Amino acid sequence: MQTTLTRTLILWLAIVSTSALAGAVVNAQSNPRIIPAPKQLTVSEGTFTLSRDTRVVLADNKSAEDRFTAQDFIDDLKTSASVSLAIGGKSRHEILFGRFDTASIAQALQRNAIQIPDQLSDEGYLIFSNANEVIVAGKTSVGAFYGMQTLKQLVRGEGPNAFVPAVKIVDWPTMRWRAVSDDISRGPVPTVDYIKRQIRNLAFFKLNLHSFYMEHTFASESNPLIGPEGGSLTPAEIRELVKYARDYHVELVPEQQTFGHLHKALRLEKYAELAETPYGDVLSPQQLRSYQLISDWYKELNELFPGQFFHIGEDETFELGEGQSKTEAQAKGVGAIYFEHLNRVRDLLKPYNRKLMFWGDIALHHPDLIGNIPKDMIVMNWQYGAHDDFWFAIKPFQDAGLQQFVCPGAQNWNQIFPNTESGAKNIINFVRDGQKAGAIGMMNTTWDDDGESLFEVTWYPIALGAAASWQEGALDQDKFDRDFDWTFFRAEGDRFVKATRALGAVTAWLGATDELFWRDPFTNRFQSQARDSAERTRSMRLSVEEVAESLMRNEARARRNRSAIAAMKFAAQRFDHLGRRMEVMKKFSDQYWDAYLNLGDRAKTRKLRYYSGAIYNNLREMAEELSILKESYRQQWLAENRPYWLDSILARYDQMISLWLAKSRAMDEALRKYEATSTLPNPEEFGLGTRPAAAPVPNRSQ
Repeated sequence: MQTTLTRTLILWLAIVSTSALAGAVVNAQSNPRIIPAPKQLTVSEGTFTLSRDTRVVLADNKSAEDRFTAQDFIDDLKTSASVSLAIGGKSRHEILFGRFDTASIAQALQRNAIQIPDQLSDEGYLIFSNANEVIVAGKTSVGAFYGMQTLKQLVRGEGPNAFVPAVKIVDWPTMRWRAVSDDISRGPVPTVDYIKRQIRNLAFFKLNLHSFYMEHTFASESNPLIGPEGGSLTPAEIRELVKYARDYHVELVPEQQTFGHLHKALRLEKYAELAETPYGDVLSPQQLRSYQLISDWYKELNELFPGQFFHIGEDETFELGEGQSKTEAQAKGVGAIYFEHLNRVRDLLKPYNRKLMFWGDIALHHPDLIGNIPKDMIVMNWQYGAHDDFWFAIKPFQDAGLQQFVCPGAQNWNQIFPNTESGAKNIINFVRDGQKAGAIGMMNTTWDDDGESLFEVTWYPIALGAAASWQEGALDQDKFDRDFDWTFFRAEGDRFVKATRALGAVTAWLGATDELFWRDPFTNRFQSQARDSAERTRSMRLSVEEVAESLMRNEARARRNRSAIAAMKFAAQRFDHLGRRMEVMKKFSDQYWDAYLNLGDRAKTRKLRYYSGAIYNNLREMAEELSILKESYRQQWLAENRPYWLDSILARYDQMISLWLAKSRAMDEALRKYEATSTLPNPEEFGLGTRPAAAPVPNRSQ
């Protein structure tokens, strides 16, 4: 009997396994999930099984670049698909990898009657797979590398059931440069290990530039006072990262500000005379030492970053013309002074033979002077609105014959979670219009304005920007969403992208920003919003709790980038706590006013023990939840960043915790006095807002 049951179970498991594999094969064949989506994709019948006999064969065995790429592919499959492959060796079952100009690749293409399209660029690649072989090739090692990133996404199944569907893919980028700018100056300064993680993920989505936005976080040897110890990129770290990024075909671009956003340097007495206004943000063009500082910085950066570009910043120079340059500004105009400085910096850096990038916002404010911009400079045209059309910002630079990058934003700044609704429209439409105008690149931006943003929650807009700039025309967001869970998390279905979109919608839905999270709840402003948004708050809490539950249930399904799920869960918890806080404050204010207007009704007044009691205390509960969130935030921060600046954010949690505990103690004292005097403090003076519109009429008979 036992033997029969065992055989039956084995047969049943085999049937289930075969059915699951068949379903995966059908799904992979009918709908390969690839981000960015390839330009040409043909799916055929059959699959290439990844068995223990499969070998990755290098067409050029001497190429260190190709060997690195092959090993990177093997390492990814081992962790994401439980498949162990090896490079080289004799096998009749191989993945042939290399450049078109190698003999074995050329023979394989001829054998399969494959022609290379003329429009294939140096970053273009080809993948061909059938039941017998897989060919991954490019015109250059870069193109072949990108082919392998796509092959990672094509591999379906796990372990002995892993396979590659039969396909032919020919693909190349629409935009030459595809970039991300990461703010490392207003709080979070990532660790070297986390920057490496960023580089790997950027390369996976075929991004090829990564820019460090720096105001004061470069550990300059010529100006050591400016870069904070423990909070700056050191020369040794930069060299290590440049070498690491080179293997992934990502160029690192230094963006050291040269005009505005320099308060952290100009607050120092040694540099104070260089400020346009005392201890301000803008470097004064009236001071020769201003240009010496720029020269010192970029001499060092030139030695550390061997790429093609310098990004000199130059945005948001709001104080220009208000201080040292006021007289000249009155004579020439602020715009003229700005462009004189821009040209002077350009001349200063000319010996380094770099392509200079600068932010285009100030130029757009002076359209009559845009023609003064040297034609060899690149406008980094940033716009963050969710517009249907971006020609208003693109056309002035196009008409002036200037090269430009379109620079949308991840909409992560000042947010608990990026506003994916606004951000997606901004990215898709701006990149679409940039392509039409012949923009040479896209640089997606992340910012840390309030110092507490976590990069780990920005991967959806980062991948969206990568896809929009590689693909041609307006990106289809629905298709992108269908592919996102598989490509980013290597998980079937759409649970994670649904969670991402749900969290991203909360900001637009409720205005649930960091500012609201830290707003004093014992103010008319907060309580008015809590009352006005009561129904939306309840709906929001149900939504984010559903997200948190879904993430908890499905986290183990993610075979790539699982750390992003922890950051998503933390965002859901913050949203839920904020909603709970608004509900607590509404109820507290309503009940307190009810008691205050009916002081003779001791039953109503004693209900206020819910806000001061030793056993159950709504106010202390808020403090307890915040203490849990504080520890979660600390863990999330340290998973990405150096300890530098962390305490200044944790202090915000401490301050809010103290606020709730103090109010609980004050409520306890108020109830003690009530027992003796039958009076309560005035609700408005006690921080419980104005009388609710639906407050009961006082019962004067009591």
